[in-house]
Amino acid sequence: MSSTVSRVLHCLSLAAALAATGCAHTPGPSEVASAYARALEENRLADAQSLTNVPPQDPSFTEHYAEASVRKARAEEVRAALPGLQARAPALTLLQTPEGWRVVEEKPADAPRVVLGRFLDAVEAGDWATAWSLLSDPLRARYTPERLREDFKREPLSAERVRRARLALKGEVKVTGAGAEFPIGKDLAVRLVREAGEYKVAAIE
Repeated sequence: MSSTVSRVLHCLSLAAALAATGCAHTPGPSEVASAYARALEENRLADAQSLTNVPPQDPSFTEHYAEASVRKARAEEVRAALPGLQARAPALTLLQTPEGWRVVEEKPADAPRVVLGRFLDAVEAGDWATAWSLLSDPLRARYTPERLREDFKREPLSAERVRRARLALKGEVKVTGAGAEFPIGKDLAVRLVREAGEYKVAAIE
């Protein structure tokens, strides 16, 4: 297939998913998220999957969203998150506001708090793919989202560690050039490291 035909087919697929008029317009985050929610509600799973980072040949997406109730819940979740939508890159976060997109200037302690909070929220919600994505490189190499879920279920102290980490999140944080630590009592801490400018969870003791 020629590169020109490939581009045309890609454009048509995205146009169908986004109800766009052509390829001239590059959809922004809000448009993509809204189109994703709409595609889920309408059971257009191929269109919805095309708007994610899940490869087209991966069947896990369609398997997960086979039930209408699951699709509906996810669509509602996405729409509810739109007013506070953020775009992230290493060392850069943009926040959607009523006045448009704005660059977030964070205090040194804010960024690790946000990452740890997102990790704990994901664990408590059973969103293991998100939790796994917030782990440090060595831990992501060691785990998969499924294995992370199984380890949390098998480990008797998992719930207690999450509880302690949640309490530590409200306390002080020590930020260094290499990462950040949230103390949990004597010689124990939740540790985050900086990788490519972003904080990642390295240990919850």
